[in-house]
Amino acid sequence: MGVEKLSILPTDPNFDPLLFLTLVHRNASFEQLQHSIGRLESKTDNQVQRLQNLVRDNFALFVRCADGIDLFALDGDSKRNRGKPGVKDRLDKLDALSESCSYQAKKSFKPLLDNTNEVRKVQSALAVLQRVGPLLQVPNLMRQHIEHGRFSAAVKAYRRVLVIEADNKVELLRHVKLKAAVAAREARRDLEATLANHSVPVTNLLDAIRDLGELIELNVPPDPKKGEEKEGSPSAGVFTVGDHTINVRDHFPALSCLLLQAAYFSSFVDKSVRQADNSTQRIYNGESVSAVTEEASEKKSEGGNAGGTSGAASQESGKTGETKNSKSSRGRNSSNRWKYDILEARVVSTIRAVGVARNWLPRLLQIGVAAREAETRRAARAARRRGPSVQDDLPHTVKAYDVFVKNISPSIITIVEHATFCALGCSNSNTGEDIKMTFGTQSDQRLQALLRAPLPPAQSAKCAKELAELVEVVHEIAASAETLRLGGDGSDLGRNPISSPGASFGSPPASQYNRGPSSNPLELCVALADDAVVTVERRRCIYAFDVCARTCASRASGSGTFDGDALLSCVQKLTEELTRADDCANEVEKGCELVVRRCCEGLASYVRDRGDAARLRAVAECADALNGRIVDVVREVAYLTNGQCETVEEALAEDIMSLEASMFDEFLDNICRHVAGCTKLGSMSFDRDDDGSYGNAGGIDAPKQFPAYLSACLLAIVRCRAQVERALGDTTIRRSQGITYQYLAMATAADGVVAGICYELNERMARMTASGADRFANELQFLMNTLKKYLSDDMLSVAENCRRMLCAKAGHLQGDGPDGLAAIEELERLGRVYVLCLGE
Repeated sequence: MGVEKLSILPTDPNFDPLLFLTLVHRNASFEQLQHSIGRLESKTDNQVQRLQNLVRDNFALFVRCADGIDLFALDGDSKRNRGKPGVKDRLDKLDALSESCSYQAKKSFKPLLDNTNEVRKVQSALAVLQRVGPLLQVPNLMRQHIEHGRFSAAVKAYRRVLVIEADNKVELLRHVKLKAAVAAREARRDLEATLANHSVPVTNLLDAIRDLGELIELNVPPDPKKGEEKEGSPSAGVFTVGDHTINVRDHFPALSCLLLQAAYFSSFVDKSVRQADNSTQRIYNGESVSAVTEEASEKKSEGGNAGGTSGAASQESGKTGETKNSKSSRGRNSSNRWKYDILEARVVSTIRAVGVARNWLPRLLQIGVAAREAETRRAARAARRRGPSVQDDLPHTVKAYDVFVKNISPSIITIVEHATFCALGCSNSNTGEDIKMTFGTQSDQRLQALLRAPLPPAQSAKCAKELAELVEVVHEIAASAETLRLGGDGSDLGRNPISSPGASFGSPPASQYNRGPSSNPLELCVALADDAVVTVERRRCIYAFDVCARTCASRASGSGTFDGDALLSCVQKLTEELTRADDCANEVEKGCELVVRRCCEGLASYVRDRGDAARLRAVAECADALNGRIVDVVREVAYLTNGQCETVEEALAEDIMSLEASMFDEFLDNICRHVAGCTKLGSMSFDRDDDGSYGNAGGIDAPKQFPAYLSACLLAIVRCRAQVERALGDTTIRRSQGITYQYLAMATAADGVVAGICYELNERMARMTASGADRFANELQFLMNTLKKYLSDDMLSVAENCRRMLCAKAGHLQGDGPDGLAAIEELERLGRVYVLCLGE
């Protein structure tokens, strides 16, 4: 009997136990079936035992029945009963009577029996439906999952209907499988549309890639009625992004998603460039930057077709430019506001370009990693299926690394070039070459000149942060893309992977950057981004130090302050913000020198029309800078540039010490000139008498008093000390000599006083009397004793020679005259204030 004639209904004569177990109890394990058979056997044994017990309990009845049967048999065979009906005839009559009764009963109870049979059939059918109910609910369940975006659950549900074979005789099950296939095809179309959607989060894309891959592995049958597998049909997985048409069914899901998202990335890059060109042209035609920016934001929020929206915007901007040409020309002639708006638009374009790279490159990298993993799984599966010896026979497909090199790298280069041009203009690049103009080549010459010019410091600082972030993203993408270099079959793609026809959107312009054609496009992207950020950060250093120099020069010339804190703050701020500080070491060093030089020039300007107090203030500021903030600045610069600026301390100290030496030397010269006027001895009419008392030529006694010239000289020295101490303190050391400024000033004043007095005494030596010589010798000795702490050795020698000449003129040695030591003690008593101020 064929399998198709077998049945799973126990009441059917063609009931087959194996088929019953296969369809009804397919989920039961072997242990469960074995346990069930044991229970059936135990029930059969129990029935036999009950029959045996029944016979034992009613054995007498069984014996009597057997005797009766034997008796009927004997009576039927006896001769005397041959003319009468036998037992058999009577039994036949009884059978006929029972059949008649049965027929009448069936005739009377036929509806009831038919209903009973129908109920049994329905109950049996319901039992079967309950067992296959989960399979019958699969199509509806799949549609619910698809409507709510739960594609993983839909794929899991579709796996359950695959147990139904295609040649199954149960029409209901075949219909269920057909409807489930329809839902699976719908899920595949939705998943393919998800892969082609640029606004879907990357996590949802990765889930869609996984679900679509699992669905493809289940071999969903095509729908022959709609012919969705025909090439070129929109429902067959063909999507158009800009100028690129991609059939997602020509590649595995991860690679298809990477190609589609790469096409969207290229489209957004081109849109960013066109939008920058459109914005600057509209601003040049008379519109404000706020209106242009708001309109661009509205278009971005609408999320419409990029190509159509950009085209309409270009046409509208062209019409606006034509209608407002004359009006905007008058506005430009009367105001330069449009120039500032153009510069601001360049900053906005830079931020927008960096935003495109920041949002899209990590997204593409995650999809590329998923594609790389899919390639590895496909290669391993092919190796197991075909064997290691035939791996080379696998058909060549596009690799994830191919897509990064051929499709994504040109767009990365374009967006980096665009951001670089918007932020830097066309000059002063790190390589010394002009930066390529990405837009505005057909604009007016005035607009082109403004687009090519560098940005002001404020706008350049904004762009520096954005370019630094762009470089980080490009570096991460380039480093991570190297992990995709090995193909899915384990082969090395090399530095220049083989491209597949139709898989590339363009080729990287290798010759544009003076690099060989064999250069890796990703390396070109990194090099271009590095050059851009180094250039903008060098400009930022120049701008920052220029602003700091102007501020410090203004404060120095106005208030006589050397603002080392401003320079230190500037360097610390650059330390926090620069990402390529090693490449900006020269700019940092020159900038610090510029700030210090401007401060010195400002201090010189401050002192120019002022006196000694201003000079001492300038010297004090220089001393504080040398011993304080300049040391901190040098340490911060060394930390910033990683120790590359080794000569910065020497250069800064040289400028400051040059100003300090000039100011302090001028102060010392003024001291010398001032004390020179205090050393005049005055008239020689007063002289000392022979008795040792001060008197005049007529012998009239004069009151004893401290000599006026000594008082003037010592007062000048004390005044000098007070000036220096007030400005510099008594412990500030001059760096070039290692001596305090106070000591140097007082030593200079003391030497000037002694030199002036000795000169005056030598001039009057010939006209001096003996008593006068003795008096001046005592006064000179007093002066030497008071100032010996500050006098130089040469000046002490000069003073000693002068004193000896005076003693020789007086005719005695020190202490042998009429006054002797008493005169010196008297001078110390009279000038005790000066002795206390200047003595040890």
